[in-house]
Amino acid sequence: MGEQYFLGANSRAGFQSLYRYFAAAEGEVLHVIKGGPGTGKSSFMRRIAAAARERGLEVDEVLCSGDPGSLDGVYVPALRQGWVDGTAPHTLDVRRFGVDGDYLDLGRFCRLPLPEDEQKRAGELYDAYRARYAAAYQDLAAAGALREAAGEEMDTALAMRLEQRLEGILRRCAPRPQKPGQETARYLSAICGDGLLRLPLDERYGLVYVLHDERGLAAQTLRLAASLAAARGLERIRCPSPLDAGKSEALLLPEAGVAFTAFETTAAHTRHIRLDSMGQPMSREERAKLRQTRQMEDAMLCRAVEKLRLAKSLHDELEAVYRPHMDFAALDDFTEQTIRAVFG
Repeated sequence: MGEQYFLGANSRAGFQSLYRYFAAAEGEVLHVIKGGPGTGKSSFMRRIAAAARERGLEVDEVLCSGDPGSLDGVYVPALRQGWVDGTAPHTLDVRRFGVDGDYLDLGRFCRLPLPEDEQKRAGELYDAYRARYAAAYQDLAAAGALREAAGEEMDTALAMRLEQRLEGILRRCAPRPQKPGQETARYLSAICGDGLLRLPLDERYGLVYVLHDERGLAAQTLRLAASLAAARGLERIRCPSPLDAGKSEALLLPEAGVAFTAFETTAAHTRHIRLDSMGQPMSREERAKLRQTRQMEDAMLCRAVEKLRLAKSLHDELEAVYRPHMDFAALDDFTEQTIRAVFG
């Protein structure tokens, strides 16, 4: 099957992109797809993915953070090739055109210009859905500020205790590799019109350490774990929070088959690191204040989600304006030619 993840996030700082990590290693080939709304970019990638699976190949899927039912990218590890939607807001370019990347223009199959009345309608929809996103980002900024205010700084004594425990975990689970591993990043979660969507961990992570955390110490713990893993030369996949890209919600160590998360998982084998019981206990007043802050944060997130839902609905209408003007027969022919060129 392969993995599923996000490379974009609707966050407190607006749209955040990790697409620079996609098919970016030496020897990988990146195909950047261009084209407007409704020009078949996601469907094109689904057909590439289906062709790979028909040949017994695994496929990784990058889901759209605004519409998780749509694809923003597919990667075939056996071929070391990836196809990605390179249009706004995650505009992307190849590194060395014709060497390790190229462009596929699906917009050429759309009969332009649109009729004058449909141009007007498209312009209104563009403005309307972008305005909804802008309003949602204001609510997410407020939610992020509340979460930050509720967090604490880790004291030196706790940091030392955690370092000893994390070092012990890595020593048991992660023998030193032959060569230093790199760090990449992806999102496991997205804030969209359906709420907070979190993807399950890949089965390769057979042991998961869940951080129990009310005080906002999980991100600092994950940063410490990443530093210790780097010192051991392990490959690391950092998973930022979709609300605040500067703070992680998970750390994945593929070589060790180990993950650390700030959320509960359905993994078969889990261990628990109870950060709340390792520090000073909270007073009743502190707990009440924290509960009130979390409620306010949840309210702001709910407001943002509703605006993101409206934004997606408007974008769906925008795609519907363009679809009647697409030459899908020509696009089908182009897709088949691409599949033959890639897979033979």
